[in-house]
Amino acid sequence: MHELSIAQSIVEVVEARAAEYNAARVKGVRLKIGEASGVVTDSLTFCFEMLASLEPTLAGAQLLIDIVPHRAHCRHCAQEFSVTNFVAQCPTCKEWSDEIVSGTELQVLEMEYET
Repeated sequence: MHELSIAQSIVEVVEARAAEYNAARVKGVRLKIGEASGVVTDSLTFCFEMLASLEPTLAGAQLLIDIVPHRAHCRHCAQEFSVTNFVAQCPTCKEWSDEIVSGTELQVLEMEYET
């Protein structure tokens, strides 16, 4: 379950930022996760909540997740299209694409905290 190690990294990053801003309590953390990132969001949420409950600054913090669609760009016809089942074939011209434009990211976007 790699979601546990991802959650641990998120907790560490958020704790460091909270300390920088002298936050008394973190209320929420917003993430951007791509459809093709391989992250199971329910598992990540569970792991984050478990780890956050062990840290006084993070106890009760909500994890908000924005899902980013898996998309590619076709160099042949210049169309951007949805990648379905990891098959990056342009639906317009049927060319294969290796230019993924979104869907693999995992980013901490923001955190809400009290001082």
